[in-house]
This record gives sequence, C-alpha cells and structure tokens, in this order.
Amino acid sequence: MDEIKIGLDFGTHQTKICVQRIPDEGHGEPNYEFFTFRDLNGRNQYFLPSVVQINSDDTLSYGYVDTDKIMQKGAMPQWDEIEIESDFNIADVAEQLYKKYAQNDNVPEDMYILAEMLKVRKKKLEIDEEKRRKEALEQYQSHLKAYEDATNLFRNFKQATFIDGEWNHKIPCKTMCVWYLAYIIFLLEEKYGTDFSINMGVPADDKSFHTKKIMAMEILASAYNLVEDVFKNDKEVFLHATLDELNEKTVFVNYTPTFKEDYFFINVFPEAYASLIGLTSRGKLATGMSLTADMGGGTTDISFFTIQNGLPVIYKYWSIPRGLNYIAKNSGFDYSEGHFGQRVNEEIVNKYNRKKLEIVNLLIKELTQTIAKETSVSVKDLLKALDNRILVYSGGGSTYNFLNTAISSFTDVKVIDASIWREENIKDKLIVSKLSVLLTTAYGLSVCNNDSEVKLMPLTSIFSGLPKKTLKNYNEIDKDVC
Repeated sequence: MDEIKIGLDFGTHQTKICVQRIPDEGHGEPNYEFFTFRDLNGRNQYFLPSVVQINSDDTLSYGYVDTDKIMQKGAMPQWDEIEIESDFNIADVAEQLYKKYAQNDNVPEDMYILAEMLKVRKKKLEIDEEKRRKEALEQYQSHLKAYEDATNLFRNFKQATFIDGEWNHKIPCKTMCVWYLAYIIFLLEEKYGTDFSINMGVPADDKSFHTKKIMAMEILASAYNLVEDVFKNDKEVFLHATLDELNEKTVFVNYTPTFKEDYFFINVFPEAYASLIGLTSRGKLATGMSLTADMGGGTTDISFFTIQNGLPVIYKYWSIPRGLNYIAKNSGFDYSEGHFGQRVNEEIVNKYNRKKLEIVNLLIKELTQTIAKETSVSVKDLLKALDNRILVYSGGGSTYNFLNTAISSFTDVKVIDASIWREENIKDKLIVSKLSVLLTTAYGLSVCNNDSEVKLMPLTSIFSGLPKKTLKNYNEIDKDVC
C-alpha cells in the first residue's frame, strides 16, 4: 500500500496541495502530483481560493465565488482615483507663463521667481492630494467592508488568524479556518481515503513558531472532528448544513500532552522552512550563505541558510506581516479585484522593499558582530564573502519584477523555475512547471519528514572552521566556506 503525505499550503488568497506517494510501504522512489480542484465551470484548477461564502439559503460554499447563490446587496464599491494637479514640470510651466504674460520691462531672469512660486504651489498641491487620497482610501475601505459584510463573502481569515490581521465579522476567523479546511479534508478523503498524513505551513519566525504551530494543529484537529466525528465523512450533509447548524456542531479541539497520540498524522512547519526544503533538495543550489524569500498574500517569509552535504542548514527565518494584501490595501484597492501590477502605489512598494532590507541589514550586523567576537578574521573579509550572495524568490509576489529586488549584499537574484523539479517524478510536470513559483511551498511541505523538528543552528557555527579569536594568523574567507 502506498504511503501518502499531503503538503497543504493553506494560503491567504488561495490554497495549493502537493501529494507525495511512496510505493511499497515506504521503500520506493516517491512520486508527486498536485491536487486539482473543480471550479464552477467544471474545469480543473491547481488553486482553491481561500474564500467562504454564506449562501441565500443559509448554507455555505467554499473556494470559488458562486454569484448565483450568494446574497448580494448592491454593487462592489470601486476605487476612484483623486484628481492630480501637482504633476507638472516647474521649468516648463515657468517658461510658458513667462511667454504668455511677460511685459516689456520683464527679463528672462524673472522666470526664476516664477519657478520659486511654482515650487511652493506644487508642494501645497502635493500635501492636499495626499490628504485627499487618505480620506478617499478610508472611505473606500469602509464601503468595501460594508459590501463584504452584506454579501456574506469572507476572505483573509487565514491572515487574520495567524498574523493578527483585522477581522471585524461576527463569525471568528479561526472558525472560518476550521470550516474551510474541513471542506478540503472532505475533498482529499474522497480521492485518497483516510490513510494519509498532512503537513501544513504557518507564517512564523523562530520566536512565534511554537505558539502558531499549536494553534494550527488545533484548527486542523477541529476540522477533522467535523469531518469524521460530526458529519461521519459525508460531504453532502456537511455542505447542506446551515450556518446555525455549523456553529452549533463546531467544537474546538484543545492541544494537550496526549494530542499527538490521537492526531499523529498532523504536522506543522514554518512556511519559510517549507519553501526552502523544496528548493534545496537534490543539490539545486550552490553552497554558501543564501536567502530565500517567499512573497505571499499575507506575509513574506525569509530564510537564511547554508547548504552542507546537500542539505539546508537554517540559521534564521522570519515571517514579515506584509505581502500582496498590504501593498494592495495601502494602494487603495482590494487584491481580489485583480490588475495588481497596474494599480500599485510606488511609495507603498518602496516601503515594502525597505522592510525586507531592514531585516537583512540586521542579519548582516549580527553576522559581523559574531565574526568579530568569535574569530580572528576581519569584518572586511566577511563582507567580501557576503558579496553577491544568492537570493531566491518564490510565491505570488515573485511574478512581479518590481518586487524581486536585491536585498543588501544578496544580489544574485533568482526566481523559482521548473528546474527545481527536473529530477522528480511529478505528474503533469510540463503543466505544473509553469506554476512553479506558486506551487513550491506545497511541494516543500510534501517533502518535509513527518513530525521532524525545525532546528536552528547558531550563527557561530557558520564560522566554526575559521581561526578563533585567540589566534594571530588567519586566512581570507572563501565564499565556498561560508
């Protein structure tokens, strides 16, 4: 009997699933397939939108928005751009005004006075436009929330649960996660039966992971309780349950010392670690200090690692609570409306990119302090070794070039592509390879060993082979050593 492991990438905007099968009771070469969901037109898709809707008959639907079922009240609000008056070239306008109004006693130098007056006017207009933009954004967001409440359409419950995102609805965001994941478990059991394990990712850093891991396991266990204990594996009964019935029957499973005895098949990993594992298996990256950055809807997950004996050794990982939602919302539109690349605000994109830089600069500062304290190697040599290091981007954000920026000395920028699966036995490889930037984390979760602990190595271990502080002589750091 095949051993089946599910890599469940529960996303802020959409969920992806990779299934690993190991034949001959765990002794054969693994093969992989990406789970397909049936959309409202009957077509197979590799993504299930992370959406729950309450229908006009008080039942719930999951994934694709069914406008024929949903209770709608009015049209979705649209973002109206404010009128921009400050977008003019001071020198050009000064020259035009001079030509139009100059009298006999005017001299060309008077254009300087005009230019100074125009600078003042331009600044006032810019301040006024920024104020009006903020007021328009607040009004739009208020109208959008009212619309979403009225239409009973729920998104971003995963982000609100794990990243402390804003959630002002009567139904708790954790409950939404349970119902949505229960639906996914029903779909998986329809195809694979009940004998499989699940590896799910959560956005976390090394300090928050333990707490978020417990929360994620409780949510998954509660979803399983709905599927198997409450609805007895009957998906149709689940889908015909009313909102009141679901609320009444949903019971949260609490994490206890014996939790893993009952739910040994549930495992949770940091999303940063999962995307890294999929990328580095089978020697797909060169040795040395490297970064991965997985840019999703709710977070940007960054890992700092080296590769030893073909395996990643991770030293730090972060989950920045900024992703495509942050950029879209602060640019004045909702991500689900589409046309992301054409609507973003450049200032917001710069803020987002600066946040990545802030994290990496703190890392480099810590590295320089460590090498200065622990070794007799100069900081100058460390900085030389850090020059042009590898930075690999994945996730939905990596489909936009303006987000795939170099970060400090990590300037050898790469974007996940089909080559990561070249040696793997993957069903429909030619098709899914085109979606590699979006499916990498799901694949990485299916590769993770069940219940393996994510162990961080101290930064000092990077320099363990270098001369200690007490020694007088030292050699330059080779890039292949760090």
